[in-house]
Amino acid sequence: MSGAAPRRASVVVVTYNCLEETTVPCLESVLGKTVWPDLEVVVVDNNSSDGTPGYLQGLAARDSRIRCVLNGENRGFAGGNNDGVRVATGDSIVLLNNDTIVTEGWLERLLAPLEGDPSVGLAGPVSNAVGNEQKIHCAGLSPGEIMKEGRLWTAMSGGDRFETDRLGFFCVATRRDVWERVGPLDEGFGLGFYEDDDYCLRVRRAGYRLLCVEDVFVYHKGSGTFDKSPEKTRELLKGNRERLERKHGARYRPRHLRDRQFDLLEEYADRGERDGFDDRLRFKIGNRLLLLEQLKPAGPLKRLRFTLRLSRLSGRLRADAGRV
Repeated sequence: MSGAAPRRASVVVVTYNCLEETTVPCLESVLGKTVWPDLEVVVVDNNSSDGTPGYLQGLAARDSRIRCVLNGENRGFAGGNNDGVRVATGDSIVLLNNDTIVTEGWLERLLAPLEGDPSVGLAGPVSNAVGNEQKIHCAGLSPGEIMKEGRLWTAMSGGDRFETDRLGFFCVATRRDVWERVGPLDEGFGLGFYEDDDYCLRVRRAGYRLLCVEDVFVYHKGSGTFDKSPEKTRELLKGNRERLERKHGARYRPRHLRDRQFDLLEEYADRGERDGFDDRLRFKIGNRLLLLEQLKPAGPLKRLRFTLRLSRLSGRLRADAGRV
């Protein structure tokens, strides 16, 4: 960022039950690990029944950075976040799931590309659980183990970013001017799914770029609420995908996580050929190769194509880097 004082940042967190499992660790991490001189955390509760409203009111009384919006109904992901942004006062806005845990330095590095480049409309971190190329390989089982791996990744990725077509909204940052130009999240997607894909499409059509900030890691537990209702989840996925396709007038077929991991590895190889393969780059290549191995397709034809592409890539990396 420039030498000017950082502008006000608003972190919007939507909650719905799961107080002790997710909300408390999330907010403790945000309040404890965020070093930002002008910060507000807007917490929108979607009518929880497990004591979350009382906890949030008590937290707001103790910490002036907390602002509460207590909804009388479940407004879903889009509605809850829209409610939060509506009352937020920051020039920079971060939508953060309540099943996340942030790491040291996350906000400064996440907002840096947005503050420094008006062509950037959205920025997101890497994580252990996300459905696109923001995902990195993590072998740990506990949040602590996974975050330790995430910190190592970020230490090896200082200043690294790549452009992408879509970002997971478990954690995404934007500027107020982008939000006002593009508009709020589409609440027609109901409780969730595909409203983030829709928003990424809208932001790109408005002429902005989307960046993954590789030196920011945010732990993501995953969709626990929906996992408890698999049939409802399938219905939401199907219905919302159809809604997205009707809205944009085209079939929605984003590139598979496997293909995007290949794309990134090839970008890393290009960088190594241009600038040299240092230990940082070799570490990142090794990490994504481990993840790629877990993404082998089941079908014989797809598996053959996968094996051939991996073989070509591995040969190129061995020839160029000497070792990976």
